[in-house]
Amino acid sequence: MIEDRVDRRTGRAYTALAAWYAVAWCLPASLAAMMNGSEASSPPGYSYVGSRLEECTGQFGCPSEPADIGAVLQDTALILAPSLLVAVPLCAYLARRWQMPALAGFVAATAGWTVLCVGGLVYFNGHVR
Repeated sequence: MIEDRVDRRTGRAYTALAAWYAVAWCLPASLAAMMNGSEASSPPGYSYVGSRLEECTGQFGCPSEPADIGAVLQDTALILAPSLLVAVPLCAYLARRWQMPALAGFVAATAGWTVLCVGGLVYFNGHVR
């Protein structure tokens, strides 16, 4: 009976964890889709200066090609995947210890993303000089 309650809590915690990861996975793609949907006033790589059309490649604010939504989803998944190595075991541990599985899923997701960001900072500070 107690094991059944723990299993249900763990399942709900994993569901909450999956929901938070789904939000984190889809957010960049939805932002890219919104940017693709907005109409550019000039062709990619060019900008109007006064009434003339001038090349602006590489400059801030220069219109670019529409983003490939599939590539954004794939890149986001590849970036988020290592954080699951921390989030999944932590989620299982917290679901057993706490009485609130949704909070356990949220805390595990946040901890996984934090470890991912700190690891990235440590990596880039050591390799980029």
